[in-house]
Amino acid sequence: MTYRGSGKVYKEQQFIGEVEYEVRQTRNFARGGTPTGLETSIRISPPEVVAAYFGADRLTLHMADGKKQNFIVQTSDGHCIATGGPY
Repeated sequence: MTYRGSGKVYKEQQFIGEVEYEVRQTRNFARGGTPTGLETSIRISPPEVVAAYFGADRLTLHMADGKKQNFIVQTSDGHCIATGGPY
């Protein structure tokens, strides 16, 4: 499943900025076809909006459909990693 759109990023109650996002969930399978879980990836654009939060606690993306996605900024150039799935 893929979620795309415009959203807002927060660090707890502090508004960080407006972004475009793509949140993608993919199901992983073991040999033989047994499902092993879901993997969630996130892309934030422009990454400069969140780059300053590298090494900070988690941030939360508020998506256009009302769902939220927690993530951390993994690199100083704004590469992000989803934590958990959308809720």
